[in-house]
Amino acid sequence: MPSRGGVPAPRSYKTSEIKSRILNVATPNIYQVRFAPPSAVQSFLTRRGVSYSQYGEDIELRCIQTTTPGTSFLTHSVSADYHGVVEEIPYRRAYENEIGMTFIVDNNYDTVAFFEGWVDYMSGLGTNASRQQYKDSKFVNYRMNYYDDYITNIYIVKFEKDISGSIRIDETRENKRALQYTLIDAYPKQINSMDLAYGPTEEFLRFNVTFGYSRYVRERLTVPQLATTDNVGADPSKPQTNNPQNKAELQEAIRQTGVLDLNRPYFGTSSPPPGLFPADRIDLA
Repeated sequence: MPSRGGVPAPRSYKTSEIKSRILNVATPNIYQVRFAPPSAVQSFLTRRGVSYSQYGEDIELRCIQTTTPGTSFLTHSVSADYHGVVEEIPYRRAYENEIGMTFIVDNNYDTVAFFEGWVDYMSGLGTNASRQQYKDSKFVNYRMNYYDDYITNIYIVKFEKDISGSIRIDETRENKRALQYTLIDAYPKQINSMDLAYGPTEEFLRFNVTFGYSRYVRERLTVPQLATTDNVGADPSKPQTNNPQNKAELQEAIRQTGVLDLNRPYFGTSSPPPGLFPADRIDLA
């Protein structure tokens, strides 16, 4: 098939053709995020009473606003090659290196304790000295923990409403796609203040966190027919889907019932899964 190039030739389109070609739009309000802090941070948070394996999914679901990461090019100006022409030649790719997220604060303040505990670990508050010592003494200093001990990958997955957990449905949508952004070496960089004021009780408290990261990788993936994960540290009573025999048995059960419930066995593991999709997925770039 020849490539589409050159000046477009005007043509007429039927309304039905326009609707079928451009009205299959994506909506901005269907997405998921995942943090999976490193093992050292998870252990620290557990001692603080905010276990990621227990509260992690709830905190991630409370993310009510975020953005996709951005990128640009650093350019070099060339102004002497052609008369009157200034060219911008890209020579390196650059990343925004920051992304903001807004969370709903629960009435037990788990969301606040989770991120405040993460930055406390980063700065050494609670590892070098107790919080009581920081309150009582003027001479307690902050000593940062090692960078590799508090960074992690953050995942943002954008999908649509017709994603299903039923194999019988997903088999008819094998080409349905979702976007997955992996933010590499991410950590909470800034926690903003929360606005408190007397006002209507219908409003809820918002918590804004800015994450730093080094770069990101975007993938466009097919919708999974079966959610498989590493299962490292998983509950042995839950299905281990990386075992071919168990996977086949579970797949057959799903075919019969149309129900997929793996209980998210990867929560609480020290390392996050490669993504939210199977390892044998089709990469459509």
